[in-house]
Amino acid sequence: MVQFCCLFVAKKEAVQTEMAPAALGPYSQAIKANNLLFVSGCLGLVPETGKFVSDGVEEQTEQAQLRCVFENVAGILR
Repeated sequence: MVQFCCLFVAKKEAVQTEMAPAALGPYSQAIKANNLLFVSGCLGLVPETGKFVSDGVEEQTEQAQLRCVFENVAGILR
């Protein structure tokens, strides 16, 4: 009989900040688990209005990348 022992217990906590757009629905902006940070995806929304930047996929993609990759992650890490 093989016995398994788990020595690694992840301490998880939801990360919330006003420096990034609020998560829509039952989601978190990020989850911190030990030394890892799991960030949520982004939409092409304008934070001030909560509306899509445009109807075009290219503009929404650019907005999502700009906000998520540069601004939102920086806000979450602070």
